[in-house]
Amino acid sequence: MAITLKIGGTPVGLVGVEGAIADLKKQAAGQEITPRDAALKILDRVKQRNYVPASAESRYLEALEALWLRETREGEGLEEDDNRQIRILGPGCVSCNTLEEMVISILSEHGVPADIEHVRDLDEIWKYGVIQTPALVIGRKVLCSGRLPPRASVEAWLRELVIPG
Repeated sequence: MAITLKIGGTPVGLVGVEGAIADLKKQAAGQEITPRDAALKILDRVKQRNYVPASAESRYLEALEALWLRETREGEGLEEDDNRQIRILGPGCVSCNTLEEMVISILSEHGVPADIEHVRDLDEIWKYGVIQTPALVIGRKVLCSGRLPPRASVEAWLRELVIPG
């Protein structure tokens, strides 16, 4: 299975990242490993199955360091980073597109940046445990699925989880 990471702002799918992280966690059990060392080891393994341009290796390392930190912090301090990730799940129907436009509009009104992605691939949607779309995911929380929520609800969720104070 491929994981998509943002490499220099561009989403890139990488095969084998999950296995490399799992193996490194087992090897490093009880030992302290720096995020940079972890990223270097993961990158070495990932390069066996993926094309990684030499000129972009530093950007890959940055993305892998951030991923390692997210994977090893076990929930500590993830709220702020994760809550800037907003996913609209759905194939691109009218309701899904309306939900996406609503989220973008609310964030624009408040001048808040966020990582917004409209996930259309059913295999990816099912990874969230969602069976009916549209669905709204902020951070790691599925806030609604199977219906287009009212704008007031979406704004309340964004105020609670994304929009600062």
